[in-house]
Amino acid sequence: MKSKESNFMEHSRTIRIEGFQLDRLLTECMKKDIRLRNIRMIGDMELTLKIKNVDYEKLRRLTKSQYKLTILEDKGYKPLFRKIFSNKVALVGLVLFLFLIYYQSLFISEIRVSGYESFTEARIRESLKEAGFYEGCRKNIDINEVKNSVNNDLGNIVWIGITYQGSLAEVKIVEGTINLTPLDRSRPCHIVADKAGYIEEVIPLQGLRALEQGVYVQPGDVLISGMIPMASTAYGTPTEHVTERYVHAEGTVTAKVPDRFVYYQNRYELIKTKTGSRIFGIEICLGDKRINTAKFMNSYEVAEYKTIMSVSAIRPLPIRITFLTIEEVTLSRRERTEEEILKLAETQLRAIIKEKLPEKAEITNKSLNFVPGENIIEVSAMIESLQQIGTEQEIVIGNTENESQ
Repeated sequence: MKSKESNFMEHSRTIRIEGFQLDRLLTECMKKDIRLRNIRMIGDMELTLKIKNVDYEKLRRLTKSQYKLTILEDKGYKPLFRKIFSNKVALVGLVLFLFLIYYQSLFISEIRVSGYESFTEARIRESLKEAGFYEGCRKNIDINEVKNSVNNDLGNIVWIGITYQGSLAEVKIVEGTINLTPLDRSRPCHIVADKAGYIEEVIPLQGLRALEQGVYVQPGDVLISGMIPMASTAYGTPTEHVTERYVHAEGTVTAKVPDRFVYYQNRYELIKTKTGSRIFGIEICLGDKRINTAKFMNSYEVAEYKTIMSVSAIRPLPIRITFLTIEEVTLSRRERTEEEILKLAETQLRAIIKEKLPEKAEITNKSLNFVPGENIIEVSAMIESLQQIGTEQEIVIGNTENESQ
């Protein structure tokens, strides 16, 4: 059964009644079961009241022409919806409002990070962004892939929790404890080569120098030996037959390390010439959806896009608006000169050296060889550099196979 209150909320009217003998009219309303509320007498000939819309017609038939009825206000959700649906602009606004609320719920508008200690929040947010998890991304992203990516990137993470509260994402980090194993200098070891090269200098601090200058070594060759021969003088004792002792080898080894790098560059330079024609466009990015008016307006065969200005926001929706210019250009090409090719090759080589060689490597020699092709040029670079080589290799004393038997 519906309550009287709910009926009044569906649709009710506040009306003003003017005429003689208003108390008699109220008595007749009660007899006809016309429900009235908020009756307010303004004078002997005027009152206001609230009545259900379904009872309004009964009241109007009862009063006939003896009383003047004036509707002051319509209330309730029914007249509200009727008013909205009768107004196209209001209807479009309501639909748009509901769509914006729904669309906003598909994206992450804020990320909160907690639980970190050794890492900074900026470092964690950077790792999350590299995994595709950032403010403005969709919420349907694979959380397990994000966790795996952050684990692989940061390393010292025991647990990651990601939960949603509406458009808010909470990221909780539990870090592990890294216990670095201290260097045990009491354990005997050799210093062996960790890369190939020609020995330039060996400075043993402990142990014996195993190779002379100029010798070519391969990875794994002993550079400084941790096994030192000795002449036993303890005759008649258990150590009489001991002919060597073992130490933790230490020292520095410098070698000339040859490296060969192959890379490529274009034989021809592409020349762009502006014709002077241009048009303007707008690119709108709403979440992961893009609308670029320049694509519809661009009739040029070849064009350059340039950004004039870009504005973005995360709330209430992740949106970015970019204003562009599209300039028409013509393309031509010319063969690059030997000087330009050599200059570019040097630039490329410097970038490779910075990426591939140790920071303290000293370049002693380099040579470049060019092999022209139809459209590309192959560049072969030979580099010789002085580098510190050598890594520790533990000495296993005794025959472990016999010991196990």
